[in-house]
Amino acid sequence: MEQQRFTYLLDRLADNSMTGEEKEEMMQYLQAHPGDDMAAEAGEAFLAAYENTATDFTPYQHIARDITSLDQAPARRTGLLAVLRPRRVAAAAIVLILATGAYTWLNKPVNKPQVAQSLDVQPGLEGAILTRGDGSTIVLDSLHAGEIKEDNGARVQLQHGQLSYAAATANQEATIYNTVTTPYARTFRLLLQDGTWIWLNAGSSVTYPVVFTGKERKVKVTGEAYFEVAKAAGKPFVVNVNDRAEVEVLGTHFNVNAYADEAAIKTALLEGTVRVRTGKANTAVLKPGQQAVINDGEMEVVPADPEEVSAWRNGLFHFRKATIPEMLRQIARWYDVEVRFEGGVPERTFSGDIERKLSLQQVLAILRVTRINYTIDNQKQITIRN
Repeated sequence: MEQQRFTYLLDRLADNSMTGEEKEEMMQYLQAHPGDDMAAEAGEAFLAAYENTATDFTPYQHIARDITSLDQAPARRTGLLAVLRPRRVAAAAIVLILATGAYTWLNKPVNKPQVAQSLDVQPGLEGAILTRGDGSTIVLDSLHAGEIKEDNGARVQLQHGQLSYAAATANQEATIYNTVTTPYARTFRLLLQDGTWIWLNAGSSVTYPVVFTGKERKVKVTGEAYFEVAKAAGKPFVVNVNDRAEVEVLGTHFNVNAYADEAAIKTALLEGTVRVRTGKANTAVLKPGQQAVINDGEMEVVPADPEEVSAWRNGLFHFRKATIPEMLRQIARWYDVEVRFEGGVPERTFSGDIERKLSLQQVLAILRVTRINYTIDNQKQITIRN
């Protein structure tokens, strides 16, 4: 059976819309192929969704363990081959029972996975805070679409969840700066006066002139931002990264990751050419597909993973052999939660893509494949117990 067909049957099962022929098809397949990847994937999802929950599926847990062979194949615990949608997680539990011939379960309602006595947190949204040249602030995600008061001759407009600037007449004697800040659980995009697009990830900021009037276009960024820089002959675009590095471009697409709680500053280039500087003598010119990694003042140029660079803008967490702390730092920013460890930090890794539109409980249910034990209290704090 092809993966596409198997996924289709899972969807039909989750929706309680399976025909008798489709039920028979799935049961025959699972009985004939109890150890293949698709059946194993369903077993992993079952464990992730229902282990240690209020729902009593204890009689069926041995079925999931037999299918996934977790005890016999420790390597599979390091990650998912593919990530199921939330409703497929619930469907997977029923698939396992179906494999034993228990048809009566097909007519029971599908319950979404929940952790007993634990708070759930919804994913982040589009939104930001605008700090104007006079120091006043505007919460953009609570503001109606329309024009905002001019700043130094620039028309400022909020439309379709994005902020845009267009110059009319600018005061050449004074450079006025604005700052857009995304708190945790927010992302935002803006169009600068020169036609440059900037996307901000959660917990980030960018400071920029409302009108570019000098010989260079210079902005300052913290956190993570993706740039599509408009070309302007003889007017280079320069990004100050946390006062620790500079990225100079003429016209290009690149991503800067410079969170304070990450060890390194990463600049990944997707298109064009950039020059990355840290200190006076440490300089590198990047080509598309390369990434400059700055750690403790030292810079190394390594290959860039385009999927990793673009994942957050495409609504995904993208993990490739990521450690538990690395994963949870991204999750904490997007759901605006704190993370603490009890009994040491689990030494496991995870590979897979997870949709950022899921609730926190749904994301953590998927990560339970790595055998992490967690609770979420009413103060939005995740406690990981090793």
